[in-house]
Amino acid sequence: MRDEDAARLLDGRAWEAFCARLAEAGRWARDFPQPDHPELRAEGFRYLLGLVVSGIAQAGALSDPDRPRFVRNPDSQAKWGAENADNQYLWACIRPGAVYRIHGQRESALDFLIELKEGYMQLGQAKNYATLAAHDLVLAPDGRFEILLAAERPAGHAGNFLSLHPDARYVGIRQYFYDWERESPARFTIERVGAAGPPPPLTPARMAELLDAAGAWTLGTARFWGEWVRELREGWQPDRLAPARHFTGGADDIVYGNDWWKLAEGEALLIECEAPDARYWAFQLCDAWFRTFDYATRQTSLNGAQMHVDADGRFRCAIAHRDPGIPNWLDACGHPEGMIQYRFVWARSRPQPTLRRVPLEHLRSVLPAAHPRVSPEERRRSLAAREAHLQRREPAS
Repeated sequence: MRDEDAARLLDGRAWEAFCARLAEAGRWARDFPQPDHPELRAEGFRYLLGLVVSGIAQAGALSDPDRPRFVRNPDSQAKWGAENADNQYLWACIRPGAVYRIHGQRESALDFLIELKEGYMQLGQAKNYATLAAHDLVLAPDGRFEILLAAERPAGHAGNFLSLHPDARYVGIRQYFYDWERESPARFTIERVGAAGPPPPLTPARMAELLDAAGAWTLGTARFWGEWVRELREGWQPDRLAPARHFTGGADDIVYGNDWWKLAEGEALLIECEAPDARYWAFQLCDAWFRTFDYATRQTSLNGAQMHVDADGRFRCAIAHRDPGIPNWLDACGHPEGMIQYRFVWARSRPQPTLRRVPLEHLRSVLPAAHPRVSPEERRRSLAAREAHLQRREPAS
């Protein structure tokens, strides 16, 4: 088989197969059923560009378990799978039977989860084998930490430890931010214990395998999340929100609520809910490609630290195309429809949100009298803080 892979690379067939998968993904984006809204089709091809970036990362920085490094995937420029606007996602490739150390600096992010994963949910690799949270780590006085990853804990080892399952192929980190104006991301490096020297020369057979992986990741990801979109749209019931529940591939401490919305100009969709008893919770909007809206320059997500809660312990949050001058506005960005997603993490309660449609001009009349107003200048300052946070969270490579 490796002889055949080498031949495919050297005669060009491996590259042609990679390009053919990208072409097929382009046809999928062109033909996937969408509202009659040309901008949504344009966003679909921007989505594909991001998937190609992530697919190439799979064939590059995420392909060597002997010299692993952490790579952002997804991020605010390469979006997929309704990624959380409050998360930084990091991945590193590992192999069974090896031993690894993660070195880190805690910094001030709300929390993070380090997971040993089978792979990517959309490729049929949904299992999580072990999880370690920041709040469970043993830290040095200056916030530094070290985590040992091995099949078995060595005798006498009392520090941070994750047991490597024989089917684990990745370390995944999801880092949570709550106070976007003040929190800074933790820093991580990873090394394989005992690995030394540069990698061996790249063979034609290995390069063919990497091209296959990059193309399969791009096309498979597009198709899988497209089916999620299709199911959500077909199951849409006006003016309701699905209850939060666990999903395969998510961490044990996370429940998700996923539903669809449609919104005309001049309308608002008002979400009302008791504030959950949860260490972290958030609501966000996603487009018809299952990507979060732009959360750096627009207010398309709000977490429990950003959301205003009224004196009765409930929050009111409005989805609208125009700024209604209230704190809890989710900007629909001119899209006629899309997905709404909420998350409760480390939660002791799961209140059920309600959704109702009101004329935008009457929104203030259905809010409590003491509900705050937000001026255009206050909104500009808030959006500037969001963009500054994203630049800190995603520094240039």
